[in-house]
Amino acid sequence: METKNLGDLYHLAPIPWSRALDALEGTEPRERTPFLATTGSDGKPHVAGVGALWADGNVYFVSGPRTRKSRNIEDNAHCSIAMSQRGIDLGIGGVAERGTDA
Repeated sequence: METKNLGDLYHLAPIPWSRALDALEGTEPRERTPFLATTGSDGKPHVAGVGALWADGNVYFVSGPRTRKSRNIEDNAHCSIAMSQRGIDLGIGGVAERGTDA
């Protein structure tokens, strides 16, 4: 996983990944809605609140097959999700893969 420490912009000490991981893996209830950012085939950005969770080193989110975010991901699987956890706000970017749950 590649990380970027925004503290570099302000000449601050790096925030260790362990702090983010502790927040993601914690049992504290999430206080805010995660937001997924996608890009449409026309290049326009789209942001939507989603149900999401961190498990086994991955972010999983829910999206119906006909939603704009799902259609955008069909065209361009690169996306990012913003999650506000206790004590830290995270932006995680990557490539979405379709998964199903029995």
